[in-house]
Amino acid sequence: MAASPCLRLRSGFLADPSGAAGDGVWITAAHQQPFEQAAWNAKFDASTPVEMIWDFHTELLHFYLDDAYSDSDMLFHDDTAPVAAYLPLLNAGWTHAIGNSGSQYFRSPDGAAHLEHRYAATDSNKPAWTLKAGDPSEPLWRASFTSRTPVGYVAAFAASLVAEEPLTRAVGEVPFPTRHLARLSPAPDRKPGGTLALPPAPPHNTAARTR
Repeated sequence: MAASPCLRLRSGFLADPSGAAGDGVWITAAHQQPFEQAAWNAKFDASTPVEMIWDFHTELLHFYLDDAYSDSDMLFHDDTAPVAAYLPLLNAGWTHAIGNSGSQYFRSPDGAAHLEHRYAATDSNKPAWTLKAGDPSEPLWRASFTSRTPVGYVAAFAASLVAEEPLTRAVGEVPFPTRHLARLSPAPDRKPGGTLALPPAPPHNTAARTR
């Protein structure tokens, strides 16, 4: 468990004692007062790609640090329109459909990922944004954000999801049901001595980042 110095942000991994080793969920919660009920939370299955969780937390840290020098309070108040979370998906060719129960749905071109946005949600403790990868009935992983989550953080996660930068994965790390959808890219160049050249660390300021 990690907490911000002001104790308003807490993030950690909750293991599932009934599951296999590594099963559980990452939870990030924002509290307007340190010991009050969370104003919003984001949850990620343990199997969610780590790069996407990294990008979400990087965006969160960026605005947390900005709040220290301004009165914007972006941890809780965000004027960003929901379309900012949709655009990365629509630009990547996702389809869009509106339901008749206060929800809208987005689907990736290969059918491997789905997003539901319950735009009429009134319960701040329940997910308003739910993204699933794999079969919707038995997803490989899911991520969710409650209704008061600032849209900018949801948008950062969506942009990371459709980013086209290649990721390093061993064959065993690619789920078999979706392995046929993987696209191969050349491996990183090796440094003298046989060690892999590590990619540079992500920048602290994410304003111009794609993911």
